[in-house]
Amino acid sequence: MPTSSPAQPACFRVKRTREVDVHARNLDAWDQDYVQTSPGVFQGQVRELFDGPLQAFEEVANCATSQHCRPWRGGVWLGLSVPEQPAGLRFMGRPVGGHELMISDGSEAFDLQVPAGHGLYGLVFDPAELQAHVRTRDQADAAPVRGPGVRVQTLTPTLRFRLVGLMREVLRGLEADPGVLHHEASRRSLREALFSVLGDTLMPNGQADAVTPRQQRRQDVVRRVRELVTEQPQEYLGVERLCEALHITRRTLQNCFQDSLGISPASYLRLVRLNAVRRELRDADADQTIGDVAARWGFWHMGHFSHDYKALFGESPSNTRTAA
Repeated sequence: MPTSSPAQPACFRVKRTREVDVHARNLDAWDQDYVQTSPGVFQGQVRELFDGPLQAFEEVANCATSQHCRPWRGGVWLGLSVPEQPAGLRFMGRPVGGHELMISDGSEAFDLQVPAGHGLYGLVFDPAELQAHVRTRDQADAAPVRGPGVRVQTLTPTLRFRLVGLMREVLRGLEADPGVLHHEASRRSLREALFSVLGDTLMPNGQADAVTPRQQRRQDVVRRVRELVTEQPQEYLGVERLCEALHITRRTLQNCFQDSLGISPASYLRLVRLNAVRRELRDADADQTIGDVAARWGFWHMGHFSHDYKALFGESPSNTRTAA
């Protein structure tokens, strides 16, 4: 479980990496796990503002990723696609359009499938702070933040324009001059601007769609498959054994993956195992050979393994080991 928002001075950071695992850790106070799912040498960047009960960030990567995410405890997360017409972005298995706002109250983890080259704007905030801001601004009791759980809200073009414009202005402005965060007046003004657009976005009676029970069940199957495979590499759980372990049919497993990720279970298992090998090659002892690491994750044909590894990550396993 991630911690609540850290008690630290306001700060702005830009973090760049060529490792998908590091990219997943580059958001402060989040608990995240990413799998690279499209070929290429990974390049990711995060621009992040953290100021007490408010976190604002832009995250982008050149390769597609499958993400399992949970923000800090007590924080409500809002996510919005950077391109206005995204293709292939999925939230809890549900395709998401450019004018749809993804929302999670932080009580449960959520899953994203982010296409190559796509970015996300994100805001995490303490709902009590938002309520207090709206109450002060409007001189009236604030309506509650729209219901709990994981859901999607459709934004009007005007609201999307305001939210994206402010996020871009804040993050680009701080990148150019992070020193403004040393002044309480500028920090307060910045927080009020963000809370103001948040209040206008979440308080009105707009259209919001909860994740359906069917979508949740299918996403749970995908998540459980990943846990079983990564927790027991020596068992080599193939499709048939996974069906037995989860007490579902092969057809059900296939439908869960196609609806949630758009790929087959076998393709996903190969991607998870290749990502796991890469992690171990970067961290493993020198005494452990590349063949040993690959075999531990079920790769018995080293020629095919090396080909698939280089096709996904843009470098050979030996280059990964040398760079580590």
